[in-house]
Amino acid sequence: MSTLSDKEVITKIKEGELDYFSYVVKKFTPRILNFVSARLFKKEEADDLVQNIFISFYKAIMRFNEEKPILPYLYEIARNELKMYYRSHKITVPLKEEITVIDSEEIVFDESSLKVLDKHERSYLLEIADGYTYQEVAKKYKMSVNTLKSKIRRARLKVKKIYEEE
Repeated sequence: MSTLSDKEVITKIKEGELDYFSYVVKKFTPRILNFVSARLFKKEEADDLVQNIFISFYKAIMRFNEEKPILPYLYEIARNELKMYYRSHKITVPLKEEITVIDSEEIVFDESSLKVLDKHERSYLLEIADGYTYQEVAKKYKMSVNTLKSKIRRARLKVKKIYEEE
């Protein structure tokens, strides 16, 4: 098994000789692990990802074209696994209305706090404070609800910053 080509190894695996898959794992693990470790800082997670890469390769082995080299295919699987890893570990900030609460007290929008906002931010905040829904305000200003939520969140954070500085 020491000097088999990629084509021979894949052919043997497809014929049912699964010992050759361990040959593939031993041969390519160091390179794939280096590739993944350079992009992740936790060794345990890099090891898990490498294991997932080889599992994915094993599941797709019957569709694999034995005329092509194995390593580029493994790198492609590694890139996809890294993308999925980053997506699943992405830090998100919810766009909830509860952002206006500081120390269990609701922020009161007074003249001094509203001065830091531009005229659009003021109007969005005041309309929401008056009881209009996000959908109604978004429709009025011809924007998506998510865009409005983002703008209101940024405005609330500006107001919150004033209260934290006091």
